[in-house]
Amino acid sequence: MGDATSGLLEKVRKDILQNTMELVRLFNEREELSRIIASIKTNGNFEIRDRRREEYVLKSLGNLSPRQRSIINMIFEFSIACQQEIDETLNENLSGRKLKINGDSAFLEYLAATLSSKPGAEIFSSRELDPIFVLGAVRNGAHIISGKCDSPDLRIGHSKDREIYHITITEGELSLNPEVLQTDFGFTKVQVD
Repeated sequence: MGDATSGLLEKVRKDILQNTMELVRLFNEREELSRIIASIKTNGNFEIRDRRREEYVLKSLGNLSPRQRSIINMIFEFSIACQQEIDETLNENLSGRKLKINGDSAFLEYLAATLSSKPGAEIFSSRELDPIFVLGAVRNGAHIISGKCDSPDLRIGHSKDREIYHITITEGELSLNPEVLQTDFGFTKVQVD
């Protein structure tokens, strides 16, 4: 790479880092504003979800590409998550249960990706991921990273040693530990072996 190209790349990287830092600042501000709105809604006995307000915001933003609209929808859910209290007693209904799903490998890969991927989740893998898994993960807002995660919140495996995995895919079967269904934004680092 030539010096001019390398210099331009570094300048643009600095600009995008500044942009990212501003986004983080704005998300922190939005989280605080969402908590204030939650207090107002709770005191006024209003519903947390307000589709009319979302439609107003979308209309105010003008013509958005499908990708931009998807990001705005993730921001809506981020704000709603900041406003809602999760009823942890609902998790008790899932304790001790096991879920097994049979199907072809492509369906099971896609299902595992959608179950384990949340906006902002990091999916680590030292092996090449099935393209259908990548599609499901990226559609849910996850980021794919080549390499191994030292301390994953969630593990997906493709071996018979099911004890160490939250989700296991083997021989046309997906086995799921219900812990995966009990999380809100509890896991952000996923290791796929």
